[in-house]
Amino acid sequence: MDLIKIGKYIAEKRKGLGLTQRQVAEQLGMSDKSVSKWERGICLPDVSVYVELCEILGISINEFLAGEDIKEENIIQKSEDNLIQVTKDSKSRQKYLKRIIAVLSAIALFAVIMIGMMIYQYLSKPRNYVIPLDQDSAEMKTAKMLSGVDGAFLFRYATKEEYNTLTLYMSEYCEGQFIEKNEVIQLSYVDTEYPSGGMIAIVPDFDHFMVKVTVADDFSKPSTYIPVMQKAEGEVTVADNWTKCSAEISVLENVQEREYYGRSYAQIEKQTRLEQDKEQGLVALVYDNDELRAISIQDLENGNVVPEDDYIYYFFFQFGK
Repeated sequence: MDLIKIGKYIAEKRKGLGLTQRQVAEQLGMSDKSVSKWERGICLPDVSVYVELCEILGISINEFLAGEDIKEENIIQKSEDNLIQVTKDSKSRQKYLKRIIAVLSAIALFAVIMIGMMIYQYLSKPRNYVIPLDQDSAEMKTAKMLSGVDGAFLFRYATKEEYNTLTLYMSEYCEGQFIEKNEVIQLSYVDTEYPSGGMIAIVPDFDHFMVKVTVADDFSKPSTYIPVMQKAEGEVTVADNWTKCSAEISVLENVQEREYYGRSYAQIEKQTRLEQDKEQGLVALVYDNDELRAISIQDLENGNVVPEDDYIYYFFFQFGK
């Protein structure tokens, strides 16, 4: 994120309200030096004060993270851009911290410098895994604020070997019976630069009975937004820069009184090893109009779907050679 741009935006909104740095700081229970650092672009506020600061300045979370006023028609696109950028920024900070630790270890213990370098090189290489973002992480807290009451499901994946395709699927079940399986998004890496990893975001919106699905590859430069509709034929080829692909999926379509349905979910809870040409679960969204029954991703992977839940939308992926 652009700290300088965000800082100037905070200062602009504060001055527009006729407030001093001290007055803003007092409302937040902080020092005016903290507000000064924000406005000079030295650092961002702690994520715990985002909401309160935005209320004081009369802006939204999306506008705060973007550092500019956002028109109503651009809110959805800017929300997704902020979500992906927060995750990319966090990953960059983690890589920078690993490099510092490696250098300090080499200075402190020269006798094992070669072993230290080998360990660092091994740890810095992407491994074959997918992992849900920590619920207490700053980026996950921000994602929840951006996505609303239904939350967001974010998964980071990394691979050290090259695959030809990454495909995201959704299977629908009604009262325990399989209805249909749809290909949501497919990325092809044939004859293109292969990414070391990326992120998958699944964001339900119960008010509009939609689910937003996004796959973002871990390249260094942002590029064009590529929409992919449900059941679309063909492939999406990743260009030689950072690309994200997105799809919107309807849920509870043609169901009467669907606004009264309860909802729940199940997702993978820990780091999971990627397996070639195998369908692997990510998250299941569960809907029922009277009583929800808990399920697990493992049950769905094994085909054990209970009939007590009215509707289940099961999202899973596959890396193919």
